[in-house]
Amino acid sequence: MSLKENFFTDPFKFDESLYSPGDKEVIEKQVPTTRKELWGYYLYYNGDNGLPIFSYITNLMLYLPYNAGFDPTSPTPNTPCNQNDNTKPCNVYFGSGSVPVTSLSLYIQAIGFVIQFLLFTTFGALADYGRWNVRILFIATIIACATQIIPMAFQDASSWPAMMAITIIASISYGTTLVFYAAAFPTLTYNLPIVRAARASNMPEEEVALVTEKWLNHVSTISTTWSNIGLLLVTGSLTAIAQAPYGESIIGNYPIFNNIGTAFCGAFWVANAIWYFIWIPKERVGPPLPKETNVLTVGWISLFRAVREARRLKYAFLYIIAYFMFSDGVSTINSLLGTTLLNLVTGIASILGCVVLLWFQKLVGLSTKWALMIILGATALIPLWGTFGIGFTTWGIHTKTELWLVFFWSGFATAPVYAWQQTMLAELTPKGKAGLFFGLFGVANKASSWIGPLVIGAITNVTNNVWDGWPFVLALFVIPMIMIFFIDENQARIDIAEYDRIEADAEAAAAQGTYSPETYSPEKAISEKL
Repeated sequence: MSLKENFFTDPFKFDESLYSPGDKEVIEKQVPTTRKELWGYYLYYNGDNGLPIFSYITNLMLYLPYNAGFDPTSPTPNTPCNQNDNTKPCNVYFGSGSVPVTSLSLYIQAIGFVIQFLLFTTFGALADYGRWNVRILFIATIIACATQIIPMAFQDASSWPAMMAITIIASISYGTTLVFYAAAFPTLTYNLPIVRAARASNMPEEEVALVTEKWLNHVSTISTTWSNIGLLLVTGSLTAIAQAPYGESIIGNYPIFNNIGTAFCGAFWVANAIWYFIWIPKERVGPPLPKETNVLTVGWISLFRAVREARRLKYAFLYIIAYFMFSDGVSTINSLLGTTLLNLVTGIASILGCVVLLWFQKLVGLSTKWALMIILGATALIPLWGTFGIGFTTWGIHTKTELWLVFFWSGFATAPVYAWQQTMLAELTPKGKAGLFFGLFGVANKASSWIGPLVIGAITNVTNNVWDGWPFVLALFVIPMIMIFFIDENQARIDIAEYDRIEADAEAAAAQGTYSPETYSPEKAISEKL
């Protein structure tokens, strides 16, 4: 299969005779996706690449309180912390007492998780109705970009409390943009002209599913590739800026570079994000909120209904559990490897990984399920290799050569995880429930992001050997792979079709004022069908 057939196939220009009009209704009652909307979607992710959250903002959050802190073990009150040894204890005054600087990041994660859990659970389902998805994404983007630019004002150590607040807000708003950006992905893809033509034609359902799956994978992978292109562009630009003369050295050797870095990322995001909001069609509107709900209750009502009907959507919930585990594995690998200038290597490898796997999937006709399992298996090679380091000292991620290889492979294998994980969820999600399930996805991601590093820290404290934690990370990939293996994609489509039918009947009954949970429960519908 040629490169043109893989990456430059035009979903807006195709042989319409292959998708002869039929008598079926297009499932998504939306306007067709436009070329500008699709490119706006890609560009948005180019700016929303996460670099400042995981590097410059984090650096500032550690640097400022560390310089404002004191050594609690010193007999002299308010002795400054040892700037040359960050292993020495360092506290900052907090409330009526003091806390270790190293604990601040844990507080930030805990506060951020609780708030995001409430936000995603309460408002995640709103993405499925009206214009709420684009509105929430727009507001979250403004806040996220602002929190990346504002730290330019925080250069004095005494401003660390403000920086802590900004870090929490930045983390929450960034996480919100990821959830609502992803929630727009199924609707955007289903309404590509080529996909609409297939879904409205007389093609067999199996062929329609293949066309839809192909373009879900394509859009998800290309958007993830653009995110990594943005990461590479920003990292390369800031690496060049770091060489600029400043004082007696270069600016990259001074703390102010972190302020410049996060502001640069914020401005880059603004320049890329604005086009999506300009180009998204005004007619891209979901159905109105159900009559028995409002803005504050729709999320919880939708969640309770989905959980109650988990038997009909068992594969979607099984996948979310699997995602909880392997997402934790990815977060733990990133935590163990850390972030360095090797980010440039990882960025290039990430782009190659997405492109190569998309080409390979289309070449051999892999389903989303098997493509994701291959990706997880490839990523699992990292903790497997690290496990060898328990019994060996000359290999098993011990040498510089291995570290370079691991960083390259981490980018090559891990980046596609972000693309195919959301495609898999989109295929297991009922019509019009993307906001709800991607909100649950976001909760699972945030909940899992701290468990792995915490367990690794506990293992290391007991054994005094960080390599002893690699088997645990390996298990975070092996177990989800087994779970995903048992997901039956064909049966999932049948379950979703039945779920959609029941929901449609319930919505029609609600519009007529005859709806009751007992009448339109899945169990009753199934028993009647049997």
